[in-house]
Amino acid sequence: MENSRIDPPAKEIMGMIEELCDIAGYGIRSGINVGEKGKAAADYIIEKLHAAGLREAKLEPIKVNSPFPEEYEVTVEAEGKETIISDKCFPLHWTVGTPPEGITGELVYVGCGLESDFELVDIAGKIVLIDEKFMRGWIATAAEATRTAIDRGAVAVFRANLKVDSSQQQKREGTPENIIPAPVFCFSKTGGDYLRDLAVSGAPHKVNIKLNVPHKTYDAHNIVFELPGNGSTDEVILVGTHYDTGHFTGAVDNNGSVALMIKWAEYFANKPQELRNREMIFAWCLGHDFDLNSGHYQFAAAHEEQLQKAIVWDVDHAVGGIRYVYDESRGKIVPVEGETCEFYIMSNNYTFSRLAGFTMDKYGFICTQNRFYDAAHGPQWGMAPTTSPWVNVASIPLYYHSTFDTPDKITLDQVARAYAAHIEILENVDKTPEGFLFYDNVSRTRPNTPPRVRIDILSDTVRVGDTVNVWNDETRFYDDKMSYHCPGVPEWAGSKWDWGDGSPVTVYGPTAAHIYQEPGNYQITLEFTDAEGATAVDTRVIKVLPLSGGQKA
Repeated sequence: MENSRIDPPAKEIMGMIEELCDIAGYGIRSGINVGEKGKAAADYIIEKLHAAGLREAKLEPIKVNSPFPEEYEVTVEAEGKETIISDKCFPLHWTVGTPPEGITGELVYVGCGLESDFELVDIAGKIVLIDEKFMRGWIATAAEATRTAIDRGAVAVFRANLKVDSSQQQKREGTPENIIPAPVFCFSKTGGDYLRDLAVSGAPHKVNIKLNVPHKTYDAHNIVFELPGNGSTDEVILVGTHYDTGHFTGAVDNNGSVALMIKWAEYFANKPQELRNREMIFAWCLGHDFDLNSGHYQFAAAHEEQLQKAIVWDVDHAVGGIRYVYDESRGKIVPVEGETCEFYIMSNNYTFSRLAGFTMDKYGFICTQNRFYDAAHGPQWGMAPTTSPWVNVASIPLYYHSTFDTPDKITLDQVARAYAAHIEILENVDKTPEGFLFYDNVSRTRPNTPPRVRIDILSDTVRVGDTVNVWNDETRFYDDKMSYHCPGVPEWAGSKWDWGDGSPVTVYGPTAAHIYQEPGNYQITLEFTDAEGATAVDTRVIKVLPLSGGQKA
């Protein structure tokens, strides 16, 4: 469609983002009183839709299980004084609470929780402090290290952020049937630095924890708005997002998508019905960070018949934001001038994914991490049958899941471009012939741009037996012919990781892991081949130390 048809209401969308952030709160502490905030957010969305004339928008009742605490307290006794550090932390998802009298223990520090770190200390009966190291925006070591610490007898686990002065955490799969069997807290950088200094100082101390997590079930709502098509096809376009008011809230995640979708729904509602080839459903679902996307699955169950022929456009964080990086020399997060956050496009359909990637690129957005799963995988959040073509779009900034995610990180220009890009994608989806997106059609009309790669390593120096996590950290790694190999994609594409120790090459995606059995210096080689045969190569040397056999602490 022509861009002149799109008039982005950027200021109105930005106003809604700010109001939604005020309702939900910022970052993980917004999880407290989640029932009240969830209701306020649902009421806000439905009122905005009704005010825009979309009177058919409705609230659909659901149940969500909340993992959020009613109250908690963390204090440290050292050098004859008590320090309260509750304001520098928040409990992880699905962690158990403590007895009414709480838990008291001594801190022990295990670095980023590599296998060898646990071999050098005795953690049984202690509170384990783990550094959270990030790999392309995700905490790479802390989840596995948390499980190891609990398995080895830790009474509690503290996870320290190394970059952001907010206690970030990642979503843990699992419902109340899989509660983490020990209290686990995520700490901000300030809190983590304080605890780390205390743990390595050898000074006598006690840490006291009290945590009440009742795991309540709340009555909540999805918000659903349906638009009929002109009857030319019985296919459905489903546009979905989450409006959670728990840990993962903020301007980029997730209120930008919520506000944008309100205006997308208004745009298509104002389009004459005879020009809409497909029925459209817009769904704002609650429960993404409560109990494994309960709102999405309950939505799918309630709309099962409609979704048998659904084309799913699932947006996590569609508005983007200013790109930030951690400046090692300055020891803080700084903005990257002129760059937006990366958009991850994940899909089970090659054609749909490339349509999204091309259009996002046209509007000036960096798009990365295209993954193509086979039909058995299904939509990321369970919103439709596994046979449906689906795309998930998410902008993942460094300040993901933290109180750093505020409206000032978004520009009006980004809002305008995000609004227009997504509408153009949906318009083009609606114009495709019936059944078109249920096949992986590959266009060859655009010249290929060779990819670029750059290896990064979570820990440059490791010991024998440690898991070495590596990844491609080149922002523009994925070009216009980007994919990983999967059934249904005609050309082979993917990454080869050569570890330099004579072990077999690992064929995988942008991340990989390896364990070295002998000490020494090894050259890691990454070779990426895109979907039309163009390749890029990078190398990186890693030093592997012997596992010292010193006394356990």
